[in-house]
Amino acid sequence: MAKKLFAFLGVGNKDGKYEEIEYYFTGKPEKGYITEYIQEALAELLNEPNLQIIVFVTEKAKDVNWEPKDKIGLKIKLEKLNVNYKAVDIPDGKTNREIWQIFTKVYDEIELHDEIYVDVTHSFRSIPIIFMSVLNYAKVTKRCDIKRIFYGAFDAKENGRAPIYDLTLFNQITEWSSGVEQLLSTGECEMFCSTVEKTLRHLSEETDEVIRLISECSRLIKEFYTDLKLVRGKSVLDDGEKLYQVLCEIKALNTEKHIAMQPFFHILGRIENQVDFFKNENLIKNILECVKLCRKFGQYQQAYTFLRENIINYVCINSGLDWKKEKPDRMIAEKVMNSLNYMINIKKCCDKEINEKENDENVKHILENRIDFISNDAVKLFGALINYRNDLDHAQFRMENPSKKKIKKKIDSFIDDFEKYYIS
Repeated sequence: MAKKLFAFLGVGNKDGKYEEIEYYFTGKPEKGYITEYIQEALAELLNEPNLQIIVFVTEKAKDVNWEPKDKIGLKIKLEKLNVNYKAVDIPDGKTNREIWQIFTKVYDEIELHDEIYVDVTHSFRSIPIIFMSVLNYAKVTKRCDIKRIFYGAFDAKENGRAPIYDLTLFNQITEWSSGVEQLLSTGECEMFCSTVEKTLRHLSEETDEVIRLISECSRLIKEFYTDLKLVRGKSVLDDGEKLYQVLCEIKALNTEKHIAMQPFFHILGRIENQVDFFKNENLIKNILECVKLCRKFGQYQQAYTFLRENIINYVCINSGLDWKKEKPDRMIAEKVMNSLNYMINIKKCCDKEINEKENDENVKHILENRIDFISNDAVKLFGALINYRNDLDHAQFRMENPSKKKIKKKIDSFIDDFEKYYIS
């Protein structure tokens, strides 16, 4: 792993020269560096220990600005700064073959886990597109990290000074887009959240409120999608509601005042759309929506478990029990559904026989009044559902077990039946 600054050296104006000017970072205007070469200014202003400067040069750029015969070129300038540097020869990029040669030349300079700073000031023709393609490719194949991307805006000069713009956020828009696609389609949040946290380090021009809200949003995304994965029924409701509230607060900030953040706000808006069911305070419906998310993410065991427990939630709420209390409330609701499942689905008993055979007075009271909210079809759904849930929980080590195809397909009909018998 190494720290590297990648830069391209051009040929300058028609006389083969760059004009001397004082470059400075927009976030630190008090400190500047006077030179005709942006690469030299970056080497000095970055002040990164052990930074290697890698300059990609065409044959012409090498002759007129790297090692010219009539002036001090960039090579001598870097030597005087006592920095580690190297020049890499590249073709002009005038043919398709030369373009791919440039791709390979840049890629070969990247090693595993490199931290890369990028200067695109003198990139020409197709170089910027090639360069970013290489870096995005290397992020996957060599797990490199693009630390910052710079552009020395000579044409924006005022009073002999030219700003160096930090374009890193533009690259991170791409990373956010890839990360949110993975998050919304699989429920995997690590890639997206790590990108968000990296972005926060480049928001020096944003208000503390924006940074606080995005940081809190990232934390809650981790919590909520991990709750789904680990089947945390109580936490998923709490974290989901908080996540939706924070996303709504961020949405309210999507104004011209925060123009640099608008692309990121739009991306967060897609997450808001996925969790917007939390605007309703209906426990049964919200857990059911979580079941649907687990189904979407391929988290079948989680979907079956959430759906089974949601039936217990339903019984608790409709019989005056506290769904949050395991003892005795949820245990009573469990006994109600297990008794009904045994009597109706296994013994085929009638309602009268069910009531007569039950000894627990709390359970018996619910059974006597259950026809108002627990139909026989709802009980049959519970019985079928727990067979699938038990098979998953016992890792197929039971006498009877459904096929993988049936497990994946059946959850859809269970969801439909739950909506029919427990919500409609």
